[in-house]
Amino acid sequence: MKIFKTGIVGCGRIGSILEEDPLRGKPCTHAGGFSALPAIRLATGCDIDPERLHKFGKRWNVTNLYSDYREMLEQENLDILCIATWTSLHANMTLEAVKAGVKGIFCEKPIAINLLQARKMVRACNKNNIPLLINHERRWDANYQQARKLILSGKIGEIKTIVGNTLSWKPARAQVSDQGGGPLFHDGTHLVDLLLFFGGPVSWVSGHETRPGGKKFIEETASAMLGFKNGAIGFIEGGGARNYFNFELDIQGSEGRLLIGNSGQELYVTKKSPRFTGFQELEKIPFPKPKKYESPFIGGAREILKTLRTGKAGTSTGVDGLHALEIITAVYESAQQSGQRVKIR
Repeated sequence: MKIFKTGIVGCGRIGSILEEDPLRGKPCTHAGGFSALPAIRLATGCDIDPERLHKFGKRWNVTNLYSDYREMLEQENLDILCIATWTSLHANMTLEAVKAGVKGIFCEKPIAINLLQARKMVRACNKNNIPLLINHERRWDANYQQARKLILSGKIGEIKTIVGNTLSWKPARAQVSDQGGGPLFHDGTHLVDLLLFFGGPVSWVSGHETRPGGKKFIEETASAMLGFKNGAIGFIEGGGARNYFNFELDIQGSEGRLLIGNSGQELYVTKKSPRFTGFQELEKIPFPKPKKYESPFIGGAREILKTLRTGKAGTSTGVDGLHALEIITAVYESAQQSGQRVKIR
């Protein structure tokens, strides 16, 4: 069995540290997901914080540690590079990895800080036949995969409306040039990706935002109406300055409804109304649980392995990540034009 030599650049929360959270299901980091598979050897790590790098090495029994990712790429001859750094660094690291001859790249979401950089990443990887996967990890969550199967089977009929939110606390004041965007950009990328996963391509958006600091600073809240190419309509909200976190999708079809998010899964189908003659109502029925459940971080690691072994594009590719960023960028553009519709190419 071929063993795929893997390195991680960025040994922070999503790279490694969240494994220390006693409440989270495990594994819940990239290091945990890659280390769980026998065909992967987590051989090296890189971080600019010496203490964090030392903890990473000790936690995962990794001795080849670097403070400069370019040196790591030059010395290690990696099969897989996992990029778990600030979004503003994704593009340069991806391009350097391509030059170094890395076989596959697994990059945190969002794909890049802007569309120009995202397109450079996709072009470079495509040109050199290097798989680029983006960590929209809910695509590898068995419950979300089951929901998609139900939709494709026609269980809730033709999709008419998708309503989604990722609600969170008021963000710190930060510049767009540093962060790319606010709640819709960072958490909302998962939401937008799932709209594409469940509803298909989007043709236009109309956006609204609350941006107290002005255009140079990230939004507090962003919301949008979206038109899918199949005629369905979407409504999304990111941020909201709430004192809690919530992530939820309400997928409404012609014959039923499906709710899925951090609070669980619910499935409703139509039935003859017992209260009103000639009417149909929704009846809650059990959501069919998947036969097997494993951490989406293991699922992501399996996906890049499968892609490298077969040469076939997987799910949550660089192109998928680019499409999500195109929609988020269009929401911001529309919001700054008083909600005028912006077409998606």
